[in-house]
Amino acid sequence: MLRLIKCEFWKFKRTKLFSLAMLVAFVFPVFNAMLSAADFASIQSGVREDSGFLLLMPLLIILASKLFFTEQDNDTLKNLLCIPISKKRMVLVKLLVLLLFSVVFQTVGFAVGTVIAVAQNIPLTDFVLQFALTAATGVLLWAAALPCIVLVVWFNKSYILSVIIVFFYTLLNYIMHFSDAVLMQPLGFNVGTFMPIPMIFRWLYQFHIPIGKIQIEFYNRFSQYFVPTSVCFCVLLIEAAICTFLMIRIYQRREN
Repeated sequence: MLRLIKCEFWKFKRTKLFSLAMLVAFVFPVFNAMLSAADFASIQSGVREDSGFLLLMPLLIILASKLFFTEQDNDTLKNLLCIPISKKRMVLVKLLVLLLFSVVFQTVGFAVGTVIAVAQNIPLTDFVLQFALTAATGVLLWAAALPCIVLVVWFNKSYILSVIIVFFYTLLNYIMHFSDAVLMQPLGFNVGTFMPIPMIFRWLYQFHIPIGKIQIEFYNRFSQYFVPTSVCFCVLLIEAAICTFLMIRIYQRREN
């Protein structure tokens, strides 16, 4: 398994999109810090939410399409299956590589944000908590991207279709995390519980420190709908397990 992960990672690393993604992981926190450098928590919140919601999740889906289409485009799937390597293992390895990338992307953003805070003499308040939240968000955003990756694998068409799916999925999730009608619902069978980004936001926002009358008023109204860490991870990881199962089934039924 480890050798497969290394192999997929090297294929992954050779893509131009990978280099662009890592560049974004460095550059975006700098621009974000210029806009919200009030304190360390605000800088890292921008890394988790703005960078994560708007950049990391779509990057994960587009990179996933690269990983899943590589063997098809190069006509190497038959050779791999002769080794033999099961399709199930191939899917799991690709998803593990994406998970590692997601956590590394967020960790790089955290490191850049920390350097900026030190350079501006901003106290590194709750450093361990902020790091834990950022790394955990990397895991959750990986899980949040999987439903869209299932669609990409299922349609199995082209990168253009993948980009279109990514655009609508990212936009839908991002808009929903601003909607009171979605966010302010009790846990249950509703959109606010099952859509990934609103669910992650309901977990993350409890760690915000509201500043100003408007933020404090929203925080107080929203606080009764906060989601515990255990519940957030449970819901997202169950959805991730279902999506992984579906991807394996789709891949196994596909002709070599």
